Amino acid sequence: MRWITALILAASTVATQAPPLEVQVRRAGATLEVQVSLGEELPQPMLDALPSGAQVSVQYEVQVRGRRAIIWDSRIWKGTATASVVFDPLTGRYTCEEALNNVIVSSKETASPQIAREWLRQPPAFRVVLPKTKKRLILRARAVYSVGTDWTVLPSVKATDWVVIHVSGD
Repeated sequence: MRWITALILAASTVATQAPPLEVQVRRAGATLEVQVSLGEELPQPMLDALPSGAQVSVQYEVQVRGRRAIIWDSRIWKGTATASVVFDPLTGRYTCEEALNNVIVSSKETASPQIAREWLRQPPAFRVVLPKTKKRLILRARAVYSVGTDWTVLPSVKATDWVVIHVSGD
């Protein structure tokens, strides 16, 4: 019985260890420019799946809330920036795309696997237009890893912890 308890504890400590996420935010009026990047290398299953032709992606979940003094923080914006890479074995090139709420905002094609990995770790910055407010904002972000193909999606629960940043008004 002790062995099972130790195994469960070991599994829970491994599951909580996730690469740190770095977030930089620049505010200009009602626009936020958000740059996300992983502080460590991608998990090994993702690196193994990269040259296989499967779609490898990192979903950066972002939430923007306004500070309230009395009750709870009001949510102003919520979205997902997805950095994905697909290898085409016929051309030997990687197609890199960044989508914000399922709308492609940036794309690139490369033959280098290092550039494709960097695209997943640090996609281009994206902009979010918010309702005009002078409130101090709270931005929360985390990264969720996934590997899939066209016919199946393997669910992934591996994610970084939430990063919270206080963004001051103009």
